[in-house]
Amino acid sequence: MLTDDDFIDLNSRFYTTCKPMSRIFTLLTVPTALFAIIVLCYFGFFPLKVEIHSVVLIGFIYLIYLFFIRHNAYYVSCKFKTQYEELFFYLKNYINNNLLTIGDITKANGSANDFLEDYTSNIRNTNFSSIASGIFPTLGILGTFISIAFSMPDFSSGTSNALEKEITVLLGGVGTAFYVSIFGIFLSIWWTFFEKIGMSRFEHDTYIIKENTKSFFWTKVDIESIHIKSNLDNYAKMSDVFEKLTSSNMMDNINTLIEKRVELLEDILKKELLLSTKISENIDNNESLSIMLRDVTLNMNTTIKSFEKQKDLYALNTELLNNNVSILNSHLHNLSSDNLKAIYTNIVKSIETMKSDMEKIEWKFKKELDDYDVKITDKLNHSLESIDNQTTKIIEDLTEFKNLSK
Repeated sequence: MLTDDDFIDLNSRFYTTCKPMSRIFTLLTVPTALFAIIVLCYFGFFPLKVEIHSVVLIGFIYLIYLFFIRHNAYYVSCKFKTQYEELFFYLKNYINNNLLTIGDITKANGSANDFLEDYTSNIRNTNFSSIASGIFPTLGILGTFISIAFSMPDFSSGTSNALEKEITVLLGGVGTAFYVSIFGIFLSIWWTFFEKIGMSRFEHDTYIIKENTKSFFWTKVDIESIHIKSNLDNYAKMSDVFEKLTSSNMMDNINTLIEKRVELLEDILKKELLLSTKISENIDNNESLSIMLRDVTLNMNTTIKSFEKQKDLYALNTELLNNNVSILNSHLHNLSSDNLKAIYTNIVKSIETMKSDMEKIEWKFKKELDDYDVKITDKLNHSLESIDNQTTKIIEDLTEFKNLSK
């Protein structure tokens, strides 16, 4: 960030005592004096004949000159130099608003030419200053033809004396008409002379500004130098890296790392093969387990069918017993008490015998059922334990494979 102290040296070199109004006075001296002489000649104070139309046309050109005079470089260069405080204020803001840091150096991303071109664009109108040197002689020539047109007689006289008089009037009017062209050409020369002086002074002042502020702006040479320096630093770093890569220690380390990678890859392949084998064994065990479960299911179906047959047999025996009881009741009326007691005794014995047989059958059925449940339970527990063990092994193998893959 720049401060006013950075422009102390430039202020001392750019200080001026010129006054813009004195420059205006200088630009007006000779043209005003010539116009005053023309007017005095018209009133007869000098022995030059000047017609009124020539005075009017010269005065018109003089007014145009007064309009253009504030755009002359001789006046504008002085005005530009007297505004140095404002100039440096805007120049400081322009630099601070366009600061760019490259590496460890901070400068403005712009140029003094761009700033001066933008700043001086409002001091004068360059379009007016560029056409002024050509418009004055053109107006002078135009005024000459207009003067000639006003002084041109009609040549209607029939006598030679009258004709000579009209020719004399024409020649006198032409002589005064040329004063307008002379005045216009002189203003063009006068304007161009001071325009060149002003431009040379303006170029000198801008050169001082550029030389004293060139350290504040990035130039093409500065950027190329930084770019070349950066490339050289990068090349040096690349050279160091290449030397490290091509060193024997680095190559040995690379070979060692490659060998370790290869060994690790071989170990992973072995683990994968072992895991595939275990997975195949687990698949075979699962198939065996499914076959065993299918056999158990068939045995259970067979046992259930056997139970259903025994159930039908029990139902048939019960029906026969009921029939016998009914027959016994029908014959009880014909029996005596002794026979009845004997029959009752036999029936009781038969019932007890049947009950004993039923209990034996029931005990045998329960024992077979309990044995079957124990066998099925043992088989299922054994199968479940085998499945748990195989699942645990698979999980452990997968975890180990995952760790190896990392």
